[in-house]
Amino acid sequence: MSLHGRCTGTALKDVIIQKTKQMKKYFTPLLMAASIAVQAQWTTDLSMNTAVRAASGNDAGSMLIADGPEGSTYSCWFEHDGGGYELRMQRLDAAGNRLWPDDGLVVSDHPQNSAIFRYGLTSDADGNALVSFQDQRTGVLDIVAYKLAPDGSFLWGADGVELPTPGTTGLGTTVAGLSNGNSVVAWNTNSSPGHVAFQLVGPTGDLLLTVPTELSAATRLSRPVPVATSDGGFILQYELEGFNFLAPATMYAQRFDAAGTAVWANPIVVSTQTISGFYFPSPVTDGHDGLYVAFNTSNPDNASFTDVYVQRVRGNGSLWSATGTRMDNSSITQKFTAGKGLAWVSDGNGVMVPLQVTDGAQGQSGCSVQRVDTAGVRQLGDAAVAVIPVTAAYVAPEDISATVDGAVIVHEQGAFGQVHIAATRVDLSGLPVWTPAQMDLSTANSNKDDVQTTSMRSGQVVTVWQDDRALSGVYAQNITGLDITSGIGPVPMASNSVRIEMNPADTPVLLLDPGFGPEVTVAVFDLQGRLVFGATFASAPRLVLPLQVSLPGLYTIRVEGKDRTVAVRWMK
Repeated sequence: MSLHGRCTGTALKDVIIQKTKQMKKYFTPLLMAASIAVQAQWTTDLSMNTAVRAASGNDAGSMLIADGPEGSTYSCWFEHDGGGYELRMQRLDAAGNRLWPDDGLVVSDHPQNSAIFRYGLTSDADGNALVSFQDQRTGVLDIVAYKLAPDGSFLWGADGVELPTPGTTGLGTTVAGLSNGNSVVAWNTNSSPGHVAFQLVGPTGDLLLTVPTELSAATRLSRPVPVATSDGGFILQYELEGFNFLAPATMYAQRFDAAGTAVWANPIVVSTQTISGFYFPSPVTDGHDGLYVAFNTSNPDNASFTDVYVQRVRGNGSLWSATGTRMDNSSITQKFTAGKGLAWVSDGNGVMVPLQVTDGAQGQSGCSVQRVDTAGVRQLGDAAVAVIPVTAAYVAPEDISATVDGAVIVHEQGAFGQVHIAATRVDLSGLPVWTPAQMDLSTANSNKDDVQTTSMRSGQVVTVWQDDRALSGVYAQNITGLDITSGIGPVPMASNSVRIEMNPADTPVLLLDPGFGPEVTVAVFDLQGRLVFGATFASAPRLVLPLQVSLPGLYTIRVEGKDRTVAVRWMK
């Protein structure tokens, strides 16, 4: 496989929405969030939810989200304006207020193709939004990218930057912010056999490569996704396909430095397990200049069934194994990834992986979870832990976000026109934490699509989705109280420094080692993160807490001394 050449055309699998569009030229003026009245807020009415963009007959599609600064959330979508489709964006603050115009900030309504293709949204280290997509402003379908500040100003100009590929055109784009302030945009291009390409963009929108770098092979390359590294470079993960449209694809990766030069002597095969022509992996950083990726592939014991594997590509190009790690060894159920595919908890606790599990005919569905350590070893056994059983109720996980001691899995359930969204929080052993186990997020009877979650910020995860209710469009709901240990780490039932004499117990009795110093401060939190008790005591080997709580359940006790802070779980 060579590293240079032409790029390939994108087949129908890269198309998200088939629409006919004739769009007028429109220059979006600079908009400052400070001049826009704050609207919305998180609601506790789960039949209503918080509207990101909602209107009667609104036709919003292809919605994406990204974490913003100070706990905010960016979202973007394509919306029909009567004459064509515009790319619009919104920013919600941590309290659920809309910070940009109520009907969304118009990013672009340049002429589009008759279809909307896959595109990319992310944020950079400064909290700016980066969005890349394709339109026909030049007369051919090609790549453009925009950088928007948190106040809604256009940092790369009102028309963004154009990223042409000489001799061909581009689509199916993704984008990443790099550690040196630059950005990288990657895409497929319309040549045969196919290639992938990328361009580096400077902080002010200047193109840093004379021409885009293209990767080629004897057959089609596609679906590139960049993952930033700490040296200002990135790893580009992409697929090598066969000549046939639906042929299985092999995942590859190559690392590039800040100048866009290949680091590894040759691209590496991410896994000898192949993926389908319609599956798009979503690699995420491992925090050490490498990446994790979860993917759908064939079941090694039943080739007609789908299975889920996870692989780690380290910064030096080494792997867990040639295949990666299988998440569940069952040969009688089908398994599929959800959303980002996994959530990194910590180096000490590895990644949590949600699985949609179905029967062979896919008529019944449920949700399971597996945890894998950083060496690729399954931590919950050869069979993933069932979070929600496989039943005709057809629960399907949609996305996952890590907490300090496990993860929150967001899932859908319901028949056509009556789909609801709920969440289940699990600990590191895969067991539900909340009582009852499931928390409703949206009880509106409607169809829902593109359900996505942010990462956890200040104890909160935000879920955003498309919705076809009467006031259709994009909606959101928050989940709070997820960092009840103030981020000090996963919470065990006991530690080397603090134990509970009897657990469960009506009144907790703490057994402390002498390393806390002369005084300890004790705080007790319920599952919603609310402080139910707090006091300072003279340190003692045995400490009886004068605590009266009426509700049974799981609590977190945080003990803080002179040189240490430890948290343990108490069950009443």
